[in-house]
Amino acid sequence: SEAVSEAKIALGDLDLLRGEPWEATLLYSQVEKANPESVVGQEAKLRNARLNYYAGNFMLAKSHLDILKEATTREIANDAMQLSLLIQEGTAVDTLGLALKDYAAVEGLVFRNQLPQAISGLDALLAKYPGHDLTDDALLLKAQLQRRTGAYAAAATTLAQITENPKYDVLSDDALFLLAEIQEQNLGDKAKAQVLYQQVLTKYPGSIYVAEARKRFRRLRGDAVQ
Repeated sequence: SEAVSEAKIALGDLDLLRGEPWEATLLYSQVEKANPESVVGQEAKLRNARLNYYAGNFMLAKSHLDILKEATTREIANDAMQLSLLIQEGTAVDTLGLALKDYAAVEGLVFRNQLPQAISGLDALLAKYPGHDLTDDALLLKAQLQRRTGAYAAAATTLAQITENPKYDVLSDDALFLLAEIQEQNLGDKAKAQVLYQQVLTKYPGSIYVAEARKRFRRLRGDAVQ
């Protein structure tokens, strides 16, 4: 039944949190097999793909993900697409995916909520592979983790490394929006936040953050909210 499958997925997640990936993959695979066409089966397949990704088995992960791009729920399809693109990007030039292996291991630490170790892992990766295609991903993840651990000013400094370098244009809107949010919500600098939200609107008019940035910019400017 679906309830049993949901419970197995939850148990698999617990195994993964405890650092027992073999137990986890066993449970995910049972759910996948029992529910080949349903959302719960696709959820299990996505977790198996992530597990392979954390372990550095990128081609195996990608074979799961490419099937899931056609998933029934948009959320699963989007997650699969994003992870598949990351694997593609991380193995394009560096065909062995060495930096990606380090990055994936860091994401495994994040999943297990070992945030200080994850930040150290990202620092090591950034030092070891300067100028790698994954640099912007690593910086963005580092800033997100710094924010989660309360190091707000440090997070802002990390994000500036992305926003001030035209090379990192793919994640620049993400970084700029997060920077504005940290200034507004964590550092309490409303004036700076207002300027940054406006930059999201003018620099990245096609960004997914535009609607939210506009709303926040108007609120900070003191417009009457409709």
